[in-house]
Amino acid sequence: MVKTGLVYHEDYLKHDPGLGHPESPERLRRTFQVLADTRLIAKPNIVVLKPRPASDDDLALVHSREYIETVESLSRSGGAITEDTPVPEGTYEIAKLSAGGSILAGEAVVKGDVNNAFALIRPPGHHSGRNYGGGFCYFNNIAIMVRYLHEKYHLKRFMILDWDVHHGNGTQDIFYKDPTVLYFSTHQMPLYPGTGYLDEIGDGEGKGYNVNVPLPPGTSGANYVYILDELFTPLAEAFKPEVIAISAGQDAYFNDPIANLNFTVHTYADITRKVMNIAQNICGGRIAMVLEGGYHLEAVPRAIAGIVATLAEIQGYEITEPRKPPQQTLSGEVRSRVEKIKSILAEYWDI
Repeated sequence: MVKTGLVYHEDYLKHDPGLGHPESPERLRRTFQVLADTRLIAKPNIVVLKPRPASDDDLALVHSREYIETVESLSRSGGAITEDTPVPEGTYEIAKLSAGGSILAGEAVVKGDVNNAFALIRPPGHHSGRNYGGGFCYFNNIAIMVRYLHEKYHLKRFMILDWDVHHGNGTQDIFYKDPTVLYFSTHQMPLYPGTGYLDEIGDGEGKGYNVNVPLPPGTSGANYVYILDELFTPLAEAFKPEVIAISAGQDAYFNDPIANLNFTVHTYADITRKVMNIAQNICGGRIAMVLEGGYHLEAVPRAIAGIVATLAEIQGYEITEPRKPPQQTLSGEVRSRVEKIKSILAEYWDI
């Protein structure tokens, strides 16, 4: 029986960036309620894991001490990192708890306590780099998890799949010269943060280990399996990661208030199942997912519930759409971009 870890702490609800801010506590409050109402958290093979805060030394695996101190200082009296990333009092402690939740998800998978895990955490992290935050992010949760697993368990190859609708500029920057981490991002373009072009493929020893698949507005979720088949799977087979980590933002949903892709709630369960098959063949099924964005308060809880049910291989779980989705069509533009990416990567990978 597959065992799935669900990382959660009620203190995640304490982080409040302010009235009307998209990254509100309601994202997790409603999600946990759906998980309870559907009795997913009562399933014997879904284990709720309660995290501890990451230490300053954990944060320093990724971030500079100066930046960590800046967030801590702002958090004592309130302030802001950027216009869209306020730092209300207490942010530092909750952001450390979010990073700790990411660490716990990865560690539980690597230790074999669970087969896979989903970290239901906030605030998110993938827009945070070594010396900066932004885009609602303070510390880079998934990067901290990867560095922690590398240091403590001596793992040497990680693959990060970032399906958030926004490019993970912080994650890319952190690993841009690092051949131990293959970063693979799909994201809407143009859109914040304005990075993630096809030719951003890494630098130095990390050249060829950074893969961006920018998607034009209106791209449907039907294209994602094609992207996984044509690019992600052959790269994974060639690279042979020991863990697949996923920056799992659900803001590519067709009615998300701050983006313009056309994924459905079902899309996320479908691509989770696909990545599970890939991981089973390559790294013993070891997947650690970390929540990033996703701001439609009806769709995000259902999408996450569908992901968790898929990870745990719950039979008969019914995934529901909050409203009728648009037609899911394949895109010639996406196919063209995939072929161009293949040609760019041909110098580095036989795919």
